[in-house]
Amino acid sequence: MEFKETYLQQAERDALEDVTIEDVKEAIQDIQQTEDEHATFWVGIVKEDEWILEVDKHLRINAILAPESGEEIHYVAADWPEVQDLYALFLEERFEELQKRLKY
Repeated sequence: MEFKETYLQQAERDALEDVTIEDVKEAIQDIQQTEDEHATFWVGIVKEDEWILEVDKHLRINAILAPESGEEIHYVAADWPEVQDLYALFLEERFEELQKRLKY
C-alpha cells in the first residue's frame, strides 16, 4: 500500500488532514469572507514527494505539480468556481490535466 497524506493549511489555524473537496469549499468560503487582504490557503499531497496548490484572496494560484523539478506555476483564476474545479483535479491527483489548465 502506498503512503499518502493530504493536508489543508490556512494562516493562524491548525492544519486539516485527509482533505476532501468539502474542506476546500469551506476554505474558499472563509477566504471570501475574511477582510485580510493577504489571506491564503494551500493543500498539500505528500507521498514520496510533495505537491502543493495554493490560492490567495485575489484568485492568484501557485502550484508545485512536478516536485522533482521544483517548477512553480503561477496562474490567476477567473472566479471561485474555477478554483474549486482546480482543487478537485488536484485532490484526484490529475496533475497532468491540472498543469495544462494552469499553463494556458
